[in-house]
Amino acid sequence: MVRHLKTDYLSKAGRLDIHCTDAYGNQFDIELQMTNEHNVAQRAKYYHALMTNHMLTAGEDYQSLRETYVIFLCPFNPLAIEQQRAVGHYRMISEERDYLNDGTHTLILNASGDWEGVSDELKGIFQLVLRQQASFGQLGAQIMDKIDEIKHSKTGGRKYMELKEHFGRMLEMKVEKKEKKQVLRL
Repeated sequence: MVRHLKTDYLSKAGRLDIHCTDAYGNQFDIELQMTNEHNVAQRAKYYHALMTNHMLTAGEDYQSLRETYVIFLCPFNPLAIEQQRAVGHYRMISEERDYLNDGTHTLILNASGDWEGVSDELKGIFQLVLRQQASFGQLGAQIMDKIDEIKHSKTGGRKYMELKEHFGRMLEMKVEKKEKKQVLRL
């Protein structure tokens, strides 16, 4: 489910790739990040803020805030560190190594990282992100079957082609913008 959250007319609208809430009110945002724009930390901060902003009503106590999880699914290591773990969980921590326990959790799932200790289900999803046939677990294959079903349905197929065309244009615009920046630097 794609969900658009906007706080007011002057703010940037946020589009969450998959947004869901569990039975306890905790909110989850899963972001498929296919290109490294070197801004995962800033994106995480923004997505946490978007979800938190819609949790309380006027006068409600801050203790009512639930946990927020931003999960990035990437075919690359989005961090500028040598670490190549497949799964990383990040929370706010002090210099003394004390957790703030503010309820925000950022998880980075790096499909190109070390898969040691990763479940077969997640390995199957990693394979899809890496544009490979899902051979681990059942979930990756089920997702691929559902995507194929949607692509080949009458309305879904048309939407799929429209989205593919739209993202192709967006990628072209991004490449053109990058090339212009390089020319301007010369």
